[in-house]
Amino acid sequence: MRRIPRSRLVVASVLVVLLMAGTLGAQTRREIQFPDILGYKTLRCDLHMHTVFSDGLVWPTVRVDEAWREGLDVISITDHIEYQPHKADVPTNHNRPYEIAFPRAKERGILLIRGTEITRDTPPGHFNALFLDDVNPLDTPDLLDCMAAAAEQRAFIWWNHPGWKPDKKGWF
Repeated sequence: MRRIPRSRLVVASVLVVLLMAGTLGAQTRREIQFPDILGYKTLRCDLHMHTVFSDGLVWPTVRVDEAWREGLDVISITDHIEYQPHKADVPTNHNRPYEIAFPRAKERGILLIRGTEITRDTPPGHFNALFLDDVNPLDTPDLLDCMAAAAEQRAFIWWNHPGWKPDKKGWF
């Protein structure tokens, strides 16, 4: 039986240790320092992110892990209702990203808010709706019906990308 030189074993061992250390570093949480205001707790949030359920490229649990590593306390996965480029591979259920992400968010200590992005031509453009109970009723062709469905759930709605001016006529 042929023996492996000791120097090669040492090099291989060092490489294994370095590779393992690299994966551990990827699981480190970066703390973002914001002072609390007297009587309040400051939360670090990202309330506008996408997954493969719209035009993102990652699974909902990956967004949770990214948020944890970035030091965030609260997130909302706001996949587009109307824009689903991965529809052939990912079925339409607008609540599914939240359902997939929720257990991981709970495990990581991140507050997950159910939300969505309402995507329309300009004007009026894109809106986020947060604190929804069910995203699916917002999947309507008429913007006013969509907004009414969000309002019925007492959603917090805001206009996304207010400075964005696409190359389309009719922009404000």
